[in-house]
Amino acid sequence: MKVVAVGIGQCGCNIVDEFYAVNSYARSFFNRRIEIVTDCYAINTDEADLAGLRFIPKDRYHRIIIGTLKTFGHGVGKLNLEAAGIMRESYPAITDSLFKSRKFHEADGIVVTASAGGGTGSGSIGWLVKGLKERTEKPVYAIVVLPFTFEERGTCSYALTNAATCLKMVTRYSDGVFLLDNDRFGRTEVGLAQNFRQINQQMVNNFYDVFCAGEEQRQKYIGSKVLDAGDIKNTLANVSAIGRGSIDLSAFYRWKRRSFREAVKENLSAVGALSQAENNLSLRIELKDARRILALVCAPKDVLTLGFLQQISAYLQDRSPESVVRIGDYPHTGREVSITLIASELTEVPRLRNIFLLAEDSFRRGEEITREAMRKITQLYELSTNLPDLE
Repeated sequence: MKVVAVGIGQCGCNIVDEFYAVNSYARSFFNRRIEIVTDCYAINTDEADLAGLRFIPKDRYHRIIIGTLKTFGHGVGKLNLEAAGIMRESYPAITDSLFKSRKFHEADGIVVTASAGGGTGSGSIGWLVKGLKERTEKPVYAIVVLPFTFEERGTCSYALTNAATCLKMVTRYSDGVFLLDNDRFGRTEVGLAQNFRQINQQMVNNFYDVFCAGEEQRQKYIGSKVLDAGDIKNTLANVSAIGRGSIDLSAFYRWKRRSFREAVKENLSAVGALSQAENNLSLRIELKDARRILALVCAPKDVLTLGFLQQISAYLQDRSPESVVRIGDYPHTGREVSITLIASELTEVPRLRNIFLLAEDSFRRGEEITREAMRKITQLYELSTNLPDLE
């Protein structure tokens, strides 16, 4: 599956920067020689954030700054309502640029990504998705990064209210939303910049095999049950989570292939990779709450037996009996068994439910605090009523 990747705000732009890097890796002669991203765009109201990107071309067509007359290139300061107004005025020109891309016609879909807790990304992504849906028949998917829970604390939290209003609009207009919960992958002992970089890389790497599988050209690497763009499109609906797990086979696997012990290791590797993929899902969910599941198994061709896939399929059907399960294989020459798992059309998302409920209370309390603050400020300045004016 080939996509156009669009990032909005600092977080979204950094994720798309990783998409650009992964695509360069996939295209390399010594790797898969596959193109999975036709073009990448970074959109922001902050000039410094755009300058910090490492891989996306530095020309004005790929790094797009918006709202300079209002922000002077310094961002919206967490005010996603202001960002929404800027994008509402800017998205016709942005969509024109996307559609004029040289390889846009090759793309199977558009992926737009942003942070739900920031200002530019959370306010803009809904309007851009809406604008794209009005002008193209290609599916438009969103990757939305949820804030850390410590950012949501406090009576009035911009991260919380921004996330709620962002998700309300994105889920309404997109063809599918991948939610990435920062709390699932953040590591307290690692530096902040490295933390975010690792989270972004992990998120993008989750899509690597899934996008490559349907674009593979070399016959020996084409699976017997190929998962193509059509399978992905028919899997994604409403809110989705994605995860990947991998287990290394023995370094001497090929020489011991006929040993019964290696057969045991193969079965254990399938269980281990699938368990990892489930534990690494970008959102904490229960598989039984999904109605559509996609699983892609990557392993050496002689490991990808019918029994191997049956074992994985039976596990998923048992964990989520009401789901439509699509499973495919993608052979390779390495010594690794990996499984990419997508759980979609989720009927219950505790994290999302909690954000909506807390945000409603936060908006109400915020209005009360604003009224109380104005009352106290008015009382303070009333003490100067009898003092002479200097006008």
